[in-house]
Order: sequence, then structure tokens, then C-alpha cells
Amino acid sequence: MLLVRLPLVSHTGAPGTDSGASLLQDALWAHAGPQHALEHVRVRPLPQGMSVALFVRAENDARAHEKARALLTAVLGTGAARHYSLGPLIRY
Repeated sequence: MLLVRLPLVSHTGAPGTDSGASLLQDALWAHAGPQHALEHVRVRPLPQGMSVALFVRAENDARAHEKARALLTAVLGTGAARHYSLGPLIRY
């Protein structure tokens, strides 16, 4: 299981909220399929958006980032986080 952190940046500049983080977390679980290999999700509000931490099963970091980014992109496409866009990847 590998950790992938993906920041979401608010289009409006508004800070993230606890309720928005909970809704996004639920949407990620609802849209996760076997191809995403999702094991754990943590979403936290930030002053400029949201911090998304996804734990996925993958062979290496690059593959983990591909799976996590695909899931988050799919969720953003549904409108579940319509006021946000993906920020730059955070690698540890």
C-alpha cells in the first residue's frame, strides 16, 4: 500500500470546509473501482482547497500516482468537487 497526496485548489479562493471534505471523501469511495486499488482515503480542508491522501495498492510510486490521479479526476468530472482542480503532485 502506497500513499499518494493530491492537492485540490479552489477556483474561488475559498478555504475548504469539513463538510466539503466529508462529501469528497464519500464521493471517492463511491467512485472507486477495482482498477483504483483504493484501501484508505483521508480528505482535509486547507486554506486554499483540500488535501487528498489516498492509499492504494500498486507495484511502485509511479503506478500508485496513476491510479490515484485517475480516481480523483473521475470524481472531479462528476461535479462532486466542481469548485476545485488538481494542483501539482506532492511526492514524498
